[in-house]
Amino acid sequence: MALDVRRQDDRIRAQTGSVSARPDATKVEQAQSKAFDASLARSEQAARRAKEPFIGQIGRLRKPKLANPGLFDLSRSQEILNYLISDLLPQLDIDEEIAAITASMLTEEIDSRRELQDRLSQAQSQAMGQ
Repeated sequence: MALDVRRQDDRIRAQTGSVSARPDATKVEQAQSKAFDASLARSEQAARRAKEPFIGQIGRLRKPKLANPGLFDLSRSQEILNYLISDLLPQLDIDEEIAAITASMLTEEIDSRRELQDRLSQAQSQAMGQ
């Protein structure tokens, strides 16, 4: 009996203009697949757009533009460090030991910048002497 049903189903499919559930199911699956792919593409585009401003901000942070490079001159930085030691550090509400360590560290930084300034001056004078 099952064999007769299958043969009858095959005959119905073979007839012109007959409708079968199987091809319609394939069409539905294809439509769902296309809709899913389109939704996925929209989601990826939205994620990319959300990242772009962040990536742009990171790019700007990596590439700073100096309006006045003289701000980072060695003598200027020494003035700032001296200000930190003499004026700002005593006003902070911190432990004396921490303040002393901080002052010592800043003084070492000032000394290293002075040595660097001296070496740069010597190198420039030697270059001009040649």
